[in-house]
Amino acid sequence: MERRLTTILAADIVGFSSLIGSDEEGILALRRRHRDEVITPLLKEHHGRVANTAGDSWLIEFPSTVEALRFAIEGQTRIEAMNVDAPESGAMQYRIGINLGDVVAEGDDLLGDGVNIAARLEALAPAGGIVISRTARDQVRDRLDVDLHDLGNVPVKNIERPVRAFQVVRPGEAKMKPPAPRTRSRTPALVAMLFVITVLVGVFWWSQRPDFTPVDPSEMTLALPERPSIAVLPFTNLAGEASAEWISDGITENIISTLSLSPDMVVMGRATTFSYKGRQVAPSEVAKELGVRYVLSGSVQKSGDMARITAELSDAVEGKQLWSFREDSEIENIFDVQDRIAEKLFLEMQVSLTVGEASRTIAALSGDFETSVRVLQGRAAFQRFDLEGHREAIRIWTELHEVNPESPIGPYLLAWIPWQRVVLGISKDPAGDYAESYKLVYQALAMQEWGDPYSLIAILNSGSREYGAAITAANRAIDLSPGGADVKALSGLALYNSGEAKLGLKYMLEGMRLEPDYPEWLPGSVYPALMEQGRYDETISLAQSVLERDMRDARAHQQARAALAAAFALKGDLPNAQKFVVQMLDEKPDLTAEYVAGRIMQHDRQAPRPFHKAMFDAYVSAGLPRADN
Repeated sequence: MERRLTTILAADIVGFSSLIGSDEEGILALRRRHRDEVITPLLKEHHGRVANTAGDSWLIEFPSTVEALRFAIEGQTRIEAMNVDAPESGAMQYRIGINLGDVVAEGDDLLGDGVNIAARLEALAPAGGIVISRTARDQVRDRLDVDLHDLGNVPVKNIERPVRAFQVVRPGEAKMKPPAPRTRSRTPALVAMLFVITVLVGVFWWSQRPDFTPVDPSEMTLALPERPSIAVLPFTNLAGEASAEWISDGITENIISTLSLSPDMVVMGRATTFSYKGRQVAPSEVAKELGVRYVLSGSVQKSGDMARITAELSDAVEGKQLWSFREDSEIENIFDVQDRIAEKLFLEMQVSLTVGEASRTIAALSGDFETSVRVLQGRAAFQRFDLEGHREAIRIWTELHEVNPESPIGPYLLAWIPWQRVVLGISKDPAGDYAESYKLVYQALAMQEWGDPYSLIAILNSGSREYGAAITAANRAIDLSPGGADVKALSGLALYNSGEAKLGLKYMLEGMRLEPDYPEWLPGSVYPALMEQGRYDETISLAQSVLERDMRDARAHQQARAALAAAFALKGDLPNAQKFVVQMLDEKPDLTAEYVAGRIMQHDRQAPRPFHKAMFDAYVSAGLPRADN
């Protein structure tokens, strides 16, 4: 079972039962014509996937809300034209509802509130009309020239809260009358409100209680590592049979060895965690003794040829159980079962603890587990932003591409390499390297369209000072991957560099929130964006947290000191600003205000703006020399 954020379109033929009753063969032939001449070609053009279908309805998934609405408008327009020549009794019309929301995928089918809302909006739509949710409206209103008629909050069956709905009014179409609000006596409503408030306060208080006693990191026997750290306890054999013990031990060992492949996690070794075998211990006790934040525990219950494997991940610092997992498997080939369980848990922990939901995209595009691990290992090397990491990323990603040349992930990853040569200052031909990056990223897109390549195109365009094209590419990336942490962060950086200061900062901060262990390059891009908005205290807090950590990105501490010097100077606190300037000059005596503002704070990559002079003057006032002195 997979949960994801996606765009759902629900469509239904109006009065299908009565149409069938009047002319079964003619109506079925017309439906096939609509499918072959309108629906199927538009699905291909707008990248839709049919998730479910019945005789008179479709449920379609789109990677982009913009593409979903384009499909709906073009589809209704074409079918309307086809109906002009049809007899009144044979005209076939559709209602369409569109929602951007959370869904649960079971095989090819989609379930959950995100689907239910789309279906309810479709039922609200007039014949030949389109109704969308507010979440869908937010994605399209600045990107498509459409008339959106606010229908207000609409109560929807089986959905706890009302849904804000909007009619997409096509030329010549009448506007719907918003559903009449329900009227109630004020006194019962007030009593109900007070009751709800009381319940909500109680629920909030209860939800904030830890599941078990949290651990204070200062009380741990060993210092807590900077990276997410985890201990995998021996899985318990619930069958009680000695012959089944090797199954539970084998699964535990497989999980430990698989998680150890991640470059982003610290995993306790087998010898350490197997000392807990046969003991009933709380996650907090294990965390305190081993100096880890997360504890994975589980069990295996064998019955005949079947085994039920359960696991749960706990955060000992918060005192919370993060998630639980259960799978029933045949044990005819127990080694396949062990591998599958370990790989599933690896993915779930990448999502929960490190890369975030982007892990699912990586897994889907990679095609197999070994490739997805190599993607992550190369990513960790690349994000060190030094020569050694650069060369290691080239080696890993080149091998990956050679082994699986049909996957779009290879050319996409390799497209970052020439760009990084330019950023590291080792490029002999920056224009040629940029051209190579463009060539590879478009090669990846020709194989499959998804959001991440567009975010790289946005970065390349902003670096080439093609700011309009950068904004277009960034918006396309976010359209296709609205829940992607890397897409949000990279597109936000491109937007900020291109002059969209507030929107760029918004997306970069969203990227930080979406990725539990966000990439170390990101704070360096967020600092100037925060300071441009006058958010100096947030800049100082973020930069100080970076200085307190052991960072793998070779530029991170230098960027943090530069940010602190600027933020304190812009606040008017010159003594603190000067302290960090001294540290920077001790580390690199030939630094100048021009270099720090232009290269370290990335002004050279940004559209010119008044803030650049303010930051440059702040560095000079804090004691950084000018280049012409």
